[in-house]
Amino acid sequence: MPKDLLLVAIFSAAYLSFALFALSQVRHWRVVFDKALPTQREVLLLRSLGILMLSISLALSLVRDGASFGSLLWITMIGIAALAVALTLAWRPRWLRPAGKLFSFTYPDTGRVNHKMNQVKG
Repeated sequence: MPKDLLLVAIFSAAYLSFALFALSQVRHWRVVFDKALPTQREVLLLRSLGILMLSISLALSLVRDGASFGSLLWITMIGIAALAVALTLAWRPRWLRPAGKLFSFTYPDTGRVNHKMNQVKG
């Protein structure tokens, strides 16, 4: 049973890491939150936490199955998690809102707009 829970934790950490990487990009952030744009500080935080979550998933897979099979398990899990995030963005992008709200300094639902990125030239 504990090995099964570790498997779920490995996938969850990998999924969250790729969700954070996706939300650190303006295009995906706009799809998920409509109007608000992430600040540079939020982008850095999202990417840093994505790296941390990937490291946690690697550590959990090494604890679960050792170096030889654990690394293979981790590579497989990050591939599945990346595909799952891509499908979530294509099918139900709003499902990634909790991850963005949890790790952002501002509240995206307020409709705050970064005017520097939305200026019209001409």
